Amino acid sequence: MYVCICNALKEKDVRRAAEQGGATRPAEVFRFHGCAPQCGKCACHMRAELLQARTCGNCDCDDAAAVTANIEPIAAE
Repeated sequence: MYVCICNALKEKDVRRAAEQGGATRPAEVFRFHGCAPQCGKCACHMRAELLQARTCGNCDCDDAAAVTANIEPIAAE
């Protein structure tokens, strides 16, 4: 599923940036893929995917909502 429509980044792209590039924030995902944020609507979903990558490791469970259900929201960068 697409996370960032503006840059055509999918969930697997976010996970790859986390696993291979050590990304922990949306800005780092964009840098890893050589692009820049546009509208910012993807930030929450991207943070959830990054959290899932840190929590689940290399799993492909695609259950970011369950992983983040009890987590406080992160302030915008």
